[in-house]
Amino acid sequence: MKLTQKELNHLVFLSEVVLTGKKKSLMDETLQCLLYIVKSLEEVELPDSVVGQIERLTALIEADLRDENERMQEIRGHLDWMQKKERNSSMPS
Repeated sequence: MKLTQKELNHLVFLSEVVLTGKKKSLMDETLQCLLYIVKSLEEVELPDSVVGQIERLTALIEADLRDENERMQEIRGHLDWMQKKERNSSMPS
């Protein structure tokens, strides 16, 4: 099945409405639609300005995910340390 340019333009329009209108409740569905399209492509020709924007957004996403992962590791490490401390303090001497 092929999507027509009209259908793709409509999806772009809906995506922009969700993004600019901050419709977080529809973000998952929007991303899923765009993901299906991107996964179906082997290669795409894009203007340099768009590639630049994608690269900046990708770097932002990666940095945010790395920061979140580091915070989770710190929290887990602290919890593990607290649990170990509690076990050691509850052991009879």
